[in-house]
Amino acid sequence: MVALLIDAVVAWLVVRFVPPGWKQPLAGLLGGWLAAIADSAVMALTFGWPPVAILSRLTVGLLVHPLIVGGFAWLFVKIRSRGKGPAGAA
Repeated sequence: MVALLIDAVVAWLVVRFVPPGWKQPLAGLLGGWLAAIADSAVMALTFGWPPVAILSRLTVGLLVHPLIVGGFAWLFVKIRSRGKGPAGAA
């Protein structure tokens, strides 16, 4: 649950501060990696995990979090452009 919250906050920051275009997916990728590191750090500090468990979670997180951040960013852009005409252009 904490991981999804971190991902949603990172996606909102990407949509809010990165202009649309080719930079937004790159920022989503970088934001997903940062979210994976933040998630691993929060879980390690909270539960006192050993370094091997942290690296295992981080390895999976580096693959999964960019996809989740990208999905949230796509959703936030769709919600944001919902009332802006038939084309949905920003």
